[in-house]
Amino acid sequence: MFASARTVNAKTHWSWVRRLSTACVCAVAVSAHVHAQEAASPVELASFEVSLNDQMLSNELAEVDFLDYSWEDSSCDSCDSCGHASTACCCKPWWAHRCGVFAEGLLLRPGSMDQIYTIEQDSPVPGDFPTGPVGRVNIDDSTGYRVGFSIAASCYTSLLASYTHVDGSSSNTIFAQNGNVLNSQIIHPSTLTTGSGSLQSSASQSFDMDLIDLGYHHVLRSSDCYVVNWLAGFRYGQIEQDLQTQQQVSVATGLVSNDIDVDFDGFGLSLGLDGERRSHCSGLMVYGRGLTSFLAGDWNASYVQTNQFDGGVVGNDYEDYRVTPVAELELGFGWRSPCGRCRASVGYLTSAWYDAVSTRQYVDSVRSNNYVSVDETITFSGLTAGVETNF
Repeated sequence: MFASARTVNAKTHWSWVRRLSTACVCAVAVSAHVHAQEAASPVELASFEVSLNDQMLSNELAEVDFLDYSWEDSSCDSCDSCGHASTACCCKPWWAHRCGVFAEGLLLRPGSMDQIYTIEQDSPVPGDFPTGPVGRVNIDDSTGYRVGFSIAASCYTSLLASYTHVDGSSSNTIFAQNGNVLNSQIIHPSTLTTGSGSLQSSASQSFDMDLIDLGYHHVLRSSDCYVVNWLAGFRYGQIEQDLQTQQQVSVATGLVSNDIDVDFDGFGLSLGLDGERRSHCSGLMVYGRGLTSFLAGDWNASYVQTNQFDGGVVGNDYEDYRVTPVAELELGFGWRSPCGRCRASVGYLTSAWYDAVSTRQYVDSVRSNNYVSVDETITFSGLTAGVETNF
């Protein structure tokens, strides 16, 4: 911005230098012609006048501040009310990359994690018709946070680092009614406890997700009212899922419990775009962010079933190395200060983990003894609200 102001002033100064030089040359030429005429014959000379249009000169010099060199002053860092740098101001554009810190609160609901752990039926024989009630454990809105910082290398480039954590849990208990029984959907069908006259069943479920991101952030396009940046970097991702169920009352072999764990640790590359459009006068803005990462790592799962009286144990261990794509999309609105030093926003975030392993998919694989297509798309969606301050 200041380079443009310096260029405009410099061009204007040279333009007036050329005009003044031309006027001086004309004056000299006229004077020489007059002296030549006087030497040739005594004639009455007309008066010659060279005008520089003083009023126009005064107006144009006032517009470019011909004698004001305050743009060279680098001590000023203030902007006008609409975010434009004034003639004597040297602050960066509002979209310029700066060193700073940010924090966001997350309220997300996981998808593809709901588990039906038991069904009420009219008799303990598997396959008899259901009577309505279903034991289901599902995790509702879960809280989390994202914190991070940026280190600016220039107005167009910065390094970003962030840490994201989300966790949630849920539990449920169901009782059989009207002489019906509960048929577990978790117990392995080869055991004698399947379909036995359980009158009470319970389940609890939890998950934990962690993300660590490190990226290179650079301006792709920018103007006075919008900016688009691209991002490339690395990501570490981790998900832990736990499911515990129990058949508790009137089970032939006593208390039957199942413990299922599914874990993932992966590392890979990430690519993304983010953009923001801001109103100069109000500071209100809308923003969007999209990020795709490819996490390579091991999905590990374990299934353990124990019977209280006969001590029978059913167990399974599963491991598979794969690349799990993770896609994120966030849209929202907020406010940014004139010089871009402060920002507050509220948005909606959707995230999907493709080719993942969920507890319900793993349980179905163990019960059917089929481990060929153990995959699920796990999603997270909900609200995000954050603040940012830059230096």
